[in-house]
Amino acid sequence: MLIHCLTLRFRESASSTDIEAFTQAVAALPSRLDFPIRTRQGHDLGERSANADYAIVTEFETVEDFSAYLAHPAHLGLPREAIESVQSVQFRVDLRS
Repeated sequence: MLIHCLTLRFRESASSTDIEAFTQAVAALPSRLDFPIRTRQGHDLGERSANADYAIVTEFETVEDFSAYLAHPAHLGLPREAIESVQSVQFRVDLRS
């Protein structure tokens, strides 16, 4: 399994409508893809000022699925206008251990 963790900051000018459109588009991703993914997403709790505004964790069964996701129109079509910056990391998890 491959885990894709994404943290982002929204632009100061991003409206609540912009942010909601983004979160709804992310929530719809699993139903728009022809391979399985599991997503979890949420706003930062505000415990530390240096934290990102939002995080998304996505699970992929294979590295090939992740590669297909990066090029998929549903991923490429996510609304990004409200996003200022993004950081991400990917790592493998062995479910057999």
